[in-house]
Amino acid sequence: MTAFVIQRPPDGIAALPLVFDSPHSGTVFPDGFSTPAAKSELKTAWDAHVEDLWSNAVDEGATLIAATFPRVVVDANRAPDDIDPALLDRPWPSRWGTLNPTRYSARGMGLLRRDILPGQPTHHGLLDPLTVKSWIDTLHAPYHAALDSTIKAFRSKHGNVWHIDCHSMKSAGNAMNIDAGKPRPDIVLGDLDGTSAAPDFTQYVKSAFLAAGFTVSVNDPYKGGYLVQRFGRPEQGLHSLQIEINRALYLDESTAEKSPDYPAFKSALSAIGASIAAFVRSNMELA
Repeated sequence: MTAFVIQRPPDGIAALPLVFDSPHSGTVFPDGFSTPAAKSELKTAWDAHVEDLWSNAVDEGATLIAATFPRVVVDANRAPDDIDPALLDRPWPSRWGTLNPTRYSARGMGLLRRDILPGQPTHHGLLDPLTVKSWIDTLHAPYHAALDSTIKAFRSKHGNVWHIDCHSMKSAGNAMNIDAGKPRPDIVLGDLDGTSAAPDFTQYVKSAFLAAGFTVSVNDPYKGGYLVQRFGRPEQGLHSLQIEINRALYLDESTAEKSPDYPAFKSALSAIGASIAAFVRSNMELA
């Protein structure tokens, strides 16, 4: 299976050094993947339709990269070595390097997802490292290679790149989240406490959402994950910002089906995407 899809600006639209990526909106499971979870449970981990919500940014000159595989197989927003060895049925072979589980793995949400919902396992049992390595090599690695090469090409040409890592979030955290039981704002922006993007970029995006009537939080409860950490180097002209969208704005959260508000919300995001493109265009001219 193909690990990702790329949407580029149509003919006649100049490509901006603006890259959107959606690592958790994939729905295609690799052959042989098995889970005891019901489809309704799997959908709770799905960033439903996020790649579509931002797709109109391509008409403004942005490039959009989206994973085709679900995060419950391997999480593209985690490091490839962020693996809890307790989820494996034998030791990780040393020839593949060492494992470095982080706080995400400690919560059961590292590269491999322990539970689909609190107390409900994602997998039938422990996983064979050979299977996990195949997922890394055929899904996680190609996705990152595509994003990496796209960002590097724009940086080589323009000197600066703006990267938006696109996600959705439940309207309230559950027991697996750091904000369990707390209602969430409409939008959460994460720039790793100001270290993954220039402050003026984060503030510009925040202002665009506020002007559209949305409530916005910055770095609370989400500061940004592995993708923002990997690509955010503002001192080198690489600006990376994570955007989390409250699913209640556009979904029936109980079914993951589009709500009647979907078209209006997508239209609002399209306007914000156009505004972000204008920011990038302006900063290209100033560089």
